[in-house]
Amino acid sequence: MKISVVTAVFNSEKTIERNILSVLNQSHQDFEQILIDNLSSDKTVQFARELYDSHGISEKLKIISEKDKGISDAFNKGINASSGEIVAILNGDDAYYDDSVFEKVSEAFENKEVLFVHGDMLFDDPVYGSNVRRPLMCPAAAAMPYNHPSMFFLKKVYEQYGLFDLSYRYAMDHELIIRYNKIIPGFSSKGRYIEGTPLVIMYSGGTSWKYEINAIKESKDAVIKNGMWDSYAKKEYLFRIWRTRIKIVLNALGMNFIVRLWRKNKWG
Repeated sequence: MKISVVTAVFNSEKTIERNILSVLNQSHQDFEQILIDNLSSDKTVQFARELYDSHGISEKLKIISEKDKGISDAFNKGINASSGEIVAILNGDDAYYDDSVFEKVSEAFENKEVLFVHGDMLFDDPVYGSNVRRPLMCPAAAAMPYNHPSMFFLKKVYEQYGLFDLSYRYAMDHELIIRYNKIIPGFSSKGRYIEGTPLVIMYSGGTSWKYEINAIKESKDAVIKNGMWDSYAKKEYLFRIWRTRIKIVLNALGMNFIVRLWRKNKWG
């Protein structure tokens, strides 16, 4: 099965090489990468073309370079431009963990009941501590159940049930999953979790990392919009806000070691 990798970029020349090489080096070579460039002023697009040219497969790279209306809009453009049966979203500062990811994902989709595949991710964070993060697999009303960078969807899911909501700037992935849980019967049971090694390396410093409070508030809006706001959802929302604010204070006080210890206890 062909895999389409959608990559949203803006002035990403410092990270685009590791991103693209992690795609080019996959053992499963039936893929394309769609670069959605928000009119970068650096050499992001040039570097991308040079990497694909050097591997002799420039036809596998599509570039859409134009002003967008935010990350959700960029994701949607990429999905609409994709030609693969499977669609993945890998932002410009992230990378696939090893060269077997596409092969594992393709094998998982051999089960025709599967709508999406997901797995662990290595979260690389020199400030608060790096760790391998398993998907929370919690109710969607509480938090994002999956590691979005590790998710691969059948394109027909987007076509049938809708794309990302442009009104969300930070928690568009959580809103999408909340919506799919509501409208797709047995949605969570139609996902396949790939155990073992992580699928993706996510590097700290991205939009959701910088604007974590905003993302949590958008998640709350998505829960309310989809009629899932109850005492349980409210409790989880307040805990996430409280935890994030404490992390910010500890960082300001130079006490990041506390966050590191907490993460080590949570993730192992």
